[in-house]
Amino acid sequence: MLMANLANGGSMEKLKIAIVEDERPHAEIIEGYLAQFGRERNVEISSELFTSGLDFVSDYKPEYDAILMDIEMPHMNGMDCAFRLRKTDGNVVIIFITSMVQYAVKGYEVAAMGYMLKPVKYTPFAILMDKVLQRVSTDKGMDIFIGGEDHARRISSRDLYYVEVLDHYLIYHTSEGQFKCLGRMKDAEEKLASQNFFRCSYGYLVNLRFVRGIEGSDVFVDKDVVQISRRRKKEFLIALNEYHNRGGV
Repeated sequence: MLMANLANGGSMEKLKIAIVEDERPHAEIIEGYLAQFGRERNVEISSELFTSGLDFVSDYKPEYDAILMDIEMPHMNGMDCAFRLRKTDGNVVIIFITSMVQYAVKGYEVAAMGYMLKPVKYTPFAILMDKVLQRVSTDKGMDIFIGGEDHARRISSRDLYYVEVLDHYLIYHTSEGQFKCLGRMKDAEEKLASQNFFRCSYGYLVNLRFVRGIEGSDVFVDKDVVQISRRRKKEFLIALNEYHNRGGV
C-alpha cells in the first residue's frame, strides 16, 4: 500500500479516496488528476493507493468517500472486491476503471456511481469527481464507525434510527440491521448532538428524523417503539417541534 496526501490550502471540502489499481502508470495518472481536481475545485484530497484488490478488501476500513477501482486485477477482480466490501460499507462511492466497458455494466449490482475507460481522460474523470463532491457536500449525515481495529463497519447517521444501551454495550438500530459494540451512551449522545439526535430516556438516543409519533410514554421510531421518560418528555417534545419547524434539517 502506498499513501499520498494531495492538499490545497484553505480548502472548503475534504475528500478521502482509495485507488485500487495494480498498474502503476495508470495509478500515477489518477493521482495526477486528483491533484489537478483538488486545485481547480479548492478541495483537500487525501488518497491511498492499493496495488492488490484482495489485500484492499481483506483489510478494508470504511473510511473513504470514494473508491476508484480497477476491474481487471489478478487474484480478485474489482467487481468481486466491490461485492465483498458492500457487505460492510453501503455508503462509500464506487467508481470502476476498466478497458472493457462490458465489465462495468454490472456496476448497478453494487450501486456503482459510474465507470471510467482506460486510458482515463481528465474531463470524464472530473465529471465523476464532481458527482462525488456533490454527494459528500449534500449528505449532511455523519459517518459512524462501529467496531474495533479488527473489524469495523461504517454507517451514516442518516441511516441510524436510534441507539440503545444494554449493560456496557451500545446497540445501533439502522436501516441495515442492528450492530452492537462496547461503548457509552454519553459519548454517542455528544457525538450525535449536531445530527438531530435526542435522548428520550436513559436507554434510548433517538434520531428525530424517524420519529413518527408519541403516545403516552411510547415513541414510535420507524417501525419500533421505544420508551420516553417522564423527566425528559417535555424537552424531547420541544426538540422534536424545533426540528420540524426547521423543515426537518
